[in-house]
Amino acid sequence: MRLPILALLLTTVCSNADANTVIAFFDFNNGFEVDDESPQIVHNATRGSGTLYQQRADTDGNGKGGVAFNDTSLDIDAADGRAMAWDDISKSGDNDAEFFIETSTLGFSDIRIRFDIQGNNVVSGSGDPRTPVAYDFKFDTNMLSDVTNPGDVIGTIKDFQNGMSTDVLNNQPIATNGDSFITEVIDLSAITAVNNQSTIAFRLDDFDGNDDMRIDNVTITGVATAVPEPGSLAVLSLVGFAARFRRRK
Repeated sequence: MRLPILALLLTTVCSNADANTVIAFFDFNNGFEVDDESPQIVHNATRGSGTLYQQRADTDGNGKGGVAFNDTSLDIDAADGRAMAWDDISKSGDNDAEFFIETSTLGFSDIRIRFDIQGNNVVSGSGDPRTPVAYDFKFDTNMLSDVTNPGDVIGTIKDFQNGMSTDVLNNQPIATNGDSFITEVIDLSAITAVNNQSTIAFRLDDFDGNDDMRIDNVTITGVATAVPEPGSLAVLSLVGFAARFRRRK
């Protein structure tokens, strides 16, 4: 009877994993004042741990108006405040809007990334809708590298080590909605390579079909891996000791 009892105890001890835990959250509401068209703007996580690098295109050094985000299950209640923004992302060549997130998923699985995105509704004088229509998403499990003057970008920006990464989404469609913010969710729960990594870098880029763009409330969540608590480990040790003692008697 000892084994079923021990198995039940292990199940009880290891069943304390939290669903949808915030790994890193960025609301951009603390403000950031750098020069417009800076090759790189650095944003630290509002919650959790991580760094976001807003790069390329015509970055807006003061940001633009954002959108509120409330999720009681994550204990997030963010005001509309600011959003990170780019102007004229439709430029050709290497000068495309992109952002990296460098964080850790150590102890987490079922990773998800959500963000709010808005494009300008019309291009001045044309009357044509220009909301973002697609983007790409990649990742790598190495720290990002500094790259100086890549392509037509003057200055230092971040990139994957040796330019190597794993493609996940290519030309991922975005549902257009005029000039309102819409929410995108990238579900990585089926990609185990992003789980339990001490360092991981994500990149979103190639936002097609738009002129100006804003992104707000970037949220990375995961499911905590079940790990016995210290007190429970002590109980398990005592159970094992008692079992060995009985066998010896």
